[in-house]
Amino acid sequence: MHRCSERLRVVLLVLLLTASLAVAQQQSGNASGEEARIKKIVDGIIQPFLSRNHIPGAIVGVSSHGHDYFFPYGQATDAGDPFTPDTLVEIGSCTKVFTTTLFALAVNRGQIAADASAQKYMPDGMKLEPLARQMTPLQLADFTSGMPDDPTNLPPRLEMRSIEHYTTEDFLKWVSHWKPATAPPAPYKYSNAGIGLLSYLVADATGKRWEEQLNAEIVRPLNLQDTALRPPPEQRKRLAQGHRRNGSDAPPWPVYAWYAAGGLRSTARDMLRFGEANLGHKEVDGQAVPDDMIAAMQLAQKPIYTMPNGEAKQAMAWINNMGGGQPGLHPVIFKNGGTVGFGTVIVVNPFKDLTLFIAVNQAGSNPAGLGVEMARHLP
Repeated sequence: MHRCSERLRVVLLVLLLTASLAVAQQQSGNASGEEARIKKIVDGIIQPFLSRNHIPGAIVGVSSHGHDYFFPYGQATDAGDPFTPDTLVEIGSCTKVFTTTLFALAVNRGQIAADASAQKYMPDGMKLEPLARQMTPLQLADFTSGMPDDPTNLPPRLEMRSIEHYTTEDFLKWVSHWKPATAPPAPYKYSNAGIGLLSYLVADATGKRWEEQLNAEIVRPLNLQDTALRPPPEQRKRLAQGHRRNGSDAPPWPVYAWYAAGGLRSTARDMLRFGEANLGHKEVDGQAVPDDMIAAMQLAQKPIYTMPNGEAKQAMAWINNMGGGQPGLHPVIFKNGGTVGFGTVIVVNPFKDLTLFIAVNQAGSNPAGLGVEMARHLP
């Protein structure tokens, strides 16, 4: 009887292990099949773009229902190193949606009033011109402040525009002397300077510098290990080489006094984590996402007004692509970026629980349209 019972236990164990193996193989096959389906769509959209524009390389990261996939193309460096999920790139103006997330957090916490005069949060001793005092933090976030794209008194050479030469004090002095053409709100006008100023207002309202807020509120909670304004030496070894429009090597993008508008370096892996949090995932990379961060991200994505093209809707730096008037299409929310050597885009499609990031290492190659197209076609 004992032997019979022992044999039965062995048989049951074998059956259990066989069933478990079958399930694991099926799951692996399903994952492999899903990756192949996604890759086919991504390849079909990006490969002609890269060939047509003679772009050295690119990385595409896709998160579908929390599963991450990465697709490298070409080369990241002149030595021929390939792109990987952990290759650092200059994300340019994708930095802006990190800044508007911090702004939305401060709004939700009652630390800053979106519709107050910007003067209320100017650093000590800095006084805006009378007409500029009608400008609000929200108008800086949604590009209706009337501020120009960049400060108008910049040195002509790119390397002389870095914060070491054109300092924070220089920037804020320029802001304090700037006179709007008309009383705010102004018509839509994209502005690096406006988002840069917003970061200083939020810092004054919260008592924390932008970098301190970024690390405490976004980088550490989401485990963004490679997202930084000034990457340390180990990370710099993984930087891709950017290229100018003519294909020549581009210099590193300077850290400007308005760095909160475009200074971050990051990776496809980190940007997918950021995108998943923007989708409202309660957990990213095994870490719980704070509820107030999710609420702030959703506030920053919320449409505020229709843009001049009559279709897209502007949010806090984010753009809501409404589908060009085609019935039945859900909004695709994105932010693109560009430096002297890179083009990038971060996309979230809440209806599909999909986020994606694209980086190309050549200037002037704006991949925003590719990102929206992928978000429309991916399952």
